[in-house]
Amino acid sequence: MKKIIIISGFLLIASLSKSQDFTTKNMDLYPNEIRVGFFQFFLNTFFLEYEHMFPNSTGLVLQGGVSLKKNSFEEIYGGQGGIQYRLYTKNMAKDMVVLKFQNAYFGPFVKYKYMEVADLDGAFVDGIWNEGIIENTYNTFAGGVLIGFKLSMLERITLDFNIGGGIQFTQEATDDVPDTAYDVFGVAYTGVTPSANFTFGFKF
Repeated sequence: MKKIIIISGFLLIASLSKSQDFTTKNMDLYPNEIRVGFFQFFLNTFFLEYEHMFPNSTGLVLQGGVSLKKNSFEEIYGGQGGIQYRLYTKNMAKDMVVLKFQNAYFGPFVKYKYMEVADLDGAFVDGIWNEGIIENTYNTFAGGVLIGFKLSMLERITLDFNIGGGIQFTQEATDDVPDTAYDVFGVAYTGVTPSANFTFGFKF
């Protein structure tokens, strides 16, 4: 029994050492990542992230996206950009069947979004129905903090999850703002806002 415990202990230590070596090796070999946003597809947006990871367990993320939608009710065009600074935990690689847990992170972010929106069939403005086309332009500035973690698969495929929140300020070009645009996820919202993101991509 004593021998089994000793052998098991050595195997556990060897396994942890292998995981730590993997994390260090992985960051040295593939310090860059390109990721595509998943949730943004449901918001008519193509969203990309580029991250460079540094040897001191930090990372810098640059973000960009383009929004486009056109149908008989609404037209949307816009773009967004942002930057994140991440502080990573060290040596937390752990096998999870086909996935590998890499590490967790925490950090601040800032972002900017520009949107042009046209409601083609009218909308409620200040509780009153306005007929015809209602057009407006929105500029949004936001900042906050997030916490997240990474999973990897087949060594170079990466999955990135994070949640957080912050404060955003939106300025509209005119007073013709549909009431629904002031919702917490609306284009004209100003205030405290939650944040969540899931991206997947490739290391190189």
